[in-house]
Amino acid sequence: MSDSRLGRDRQAGRKLARGAVASVPSAGFTRSWKPLAAALGALVVALAVGSLASIAFDGDVGRSIGALAAALILGATGIALAARTRFAGFFSLRALDVLWALVLGVILPFLTGVFAADLGFPALAALSPRWLVLGVAAPFIVVLGLTFFAIFFVYPAAESFAATRLTPVWSRVAAAAASTLAFAVVPAVFSPTVSGMPRALLIGLGLAASVFVALSRRPWGPLLAGLLFTAVWVAMSAAGYLLA
Repeated sequence: MSDSRLGRDRQAGRKLARGAVASVPSAGFTRSWKPLAAALGALVVALAVGSLASIAFDGDVGRSIGALAAALILGATGIALAARTRFAGFFSLRALDVLWALVLGVILPFLTGVFAADLGFPALAALSPRWLVLGVAAPFIVVLGLTFFAIFFVYPAAESFAATRLTPVWSRVAAAAASTLAFAVVPAVFSPTVSGMPRALLIGLGLAASVFVALSRRPWGPLLAGLLFTAVWVAMSAAGYLLA
């Protein structure tokens, strides 16, 4: 009786061990150059598709559609590969993350506006269906896509790769620089857009989100801060139009 019970316990232990190993991302992929190569490939494809979309339309509308197409490709890449590059505790959530996200999301549009030398109150040219789609919905989708790509995917991939060569502090610095660059490419190429948001604002958001995730090592705070950041900009633009 005891021998059969011992055999069942051993078998159960082996199953648990196999499950634990399966739940951990492959070290051969996570700590190698492969995730960063995948990120670079996704950027090239996203820029190519976005450029084609922007050529099909003129002016701000074309750049808005191009940014939207590029962000969708990058966001899908980030969602698909984030689980394979995460490190322990990366997807956890802390109340302090939410608090800092609320603070940063509100003040960042004003701080980055100062550095962009854009001190005027934003105002829309007109309230129209085009603005509702490309000036309201599109910025939220773009911020979501860039956050899932740069913060959820590129940052942990870059930190895991840098950790094999650098100290923990410098690996975080290198990862934050990589995620900032990954976030900044799309707004640098496809600006200005229908939303009227200066490229410096989105680049500043990418820098703040990268520093945020480097300090907390969790992505949910940057995601919430980005959504609130965009909501504040849209609200300021609508208010500027009504007060103009």
